[in-house]
Amino acid sequence: MLNVLKNHIQSNIAVITDKQSFDYLTLNEKIEVVCDFLQMEGVERIALCASNSLDWLVVDLAAMSSNLLIVPVPDFFSEEQKQHVIYSCKVSHVISEMPTADSKPLVGTGLFINEVGYHGDVAIPEGTQKVTFTSGSTGTPKGVCLSRDNQLTVAKSLVDVIGLSNPKHLSLLPFSTLLENIAGIYAPLLCGGTVKIICDSKRGFSGSRLVDMQALLTTIGQSDAHTLNLVPELLKVLVIACKQGWQPPQSLKLVAVGGGKVDKALVAAARECGLPVCQGYGLSEASSVVALNTLEDNSDSSVGKLLPHVTGTIENGELVLKGNAFLGYLGEPNSWYQDTVHTGDLAEFKGDKLYLNGRAKNLIINSLGRNISPEWPESLLDATGLFSQAVVIGDGLSQLVALLMPLKGVANDHIAASLAHINQALPDYAKLNHFILLDAPLSYEQGMLTENGRFKRAAINQTFLRQASSLVA
Repeated sequence: MLNVLKNHIQSNIAVITDKQSFDYLTLNEKIEVVCDFLQMEGVERIALCASNSLDWLVVDLAAMSSNLLIVPVPDFFSEEQKQHVIYSCKVSHVISEMPTADSKPLVGTGLFINEVGYHGDVAIPEGTQKVTFTSGSTGTPKGVCLSRDNQLTVAKSLVDVIGLSNPKHLSLLPFSTLLENIAGIYAPLLCGGTVKIICDSKRGFSGSRLVDMQALLTTIGQSDAHTLNLVPELLKVLVIACKQGWQPPQSLKLVAVGGGKVDKALVAAARECGLPVCQGYGLSEASSVVALNTLEDNSDSSVGKLLPHVTGTIENGELVLKGNAFLGYLGEPNSWYQDTVHTGDLAEFKGDKLYLNGRAKNLIINSLGRNISPEWPESLLDATGLFSQAVVIGDGLSQLVALLMPLKGVANDHIAASLAHINQALPDYAKLNHFILLDAPLSYEQGMLTENGRFKRAAINQTFLRQASSLVA
């Protein structure tokens, strides 16, 4: 990676932070300093525990340039999960923002390094350079092992498909998420672009959660960014803001959205607001992005064409990918060195475009034997802009029930009218004839959400099934 960065015009701006900017020459020098220090200290495996910053970027690029194993630890993990990640990888050193009694300054950065002593064997596939963890649906994160080539292959494909020269990218998502790491750092830098880094508080985030919408809107509005990466929830926020008078910056050329099924009505509404949205799709086991629409060939309902380095087939309704598969799961040798990735996503191809139909494991099987992906009606609910949360249950029932957390000021008759409109687009077996208004949002503390905000459907079903059954009866 370091050699690639040296090929660019060294006086061009590589990184902009809240306080200053750094050209490619300075960035390379900072990376080399950290590379030398890590080698001198005899570092074997790093856990990187920090929020978005220039230092995070430098440490990550130094590890890649040295082919040193690094484990980005998400801020939004619980302390128990963080310790699980650090111990399971047997890291030799932890790099973090806060000093401890045993830590020392990491030369060339404002971070601190601490030798934790977890030396020893760990069941990890050969060639692993990064282990990325997602909290998934359980409390114990699972480690996905990736090579340096895994990551750079995706970044290079994105550069080729997107086709922007010297793009300015505003990073909104945490660097510890693989999507932003690859599509928000590697891809822009590979094509001579600029990565703009704004600290969590100034862009309205606490960890992975948006806590100050106005700060986010101000950050985007005052930037001259060409590209953004968004999850569906953030896209919904921007659409709502646009409808309330917020104007997106004219500089935007591509707003990539992924991480979940997005209803075509929301994508269409975003485009009407002047947001150049392109929906995409990816997963950690394929080193993040797998498919992406482009502005020249865009679809409201498809996640686009597969990137050139990967091929896909549909087996029993499930998308199976071949090409650039991950090395395997940490501690699970039976998963190592597979040629294909079984995604667990229900999908179909129409021509060369990929369409997602939900997660196989999330299927609701109603009392009439019909299979329903809850993401389908949920995406229609999300597209209304009326709810901060909407989850659909109904396993074993004759009808579906929507659990809804309305935004402040949304009246019940407005909700009922919206559901009636949605039901016109749904077949009888998938209609939302019943709903339950939540008194408070579903939360991680209740055991209803994962740390990164995904629904824990089994827990939600168990909690609300009796109430839902009474409604349907």
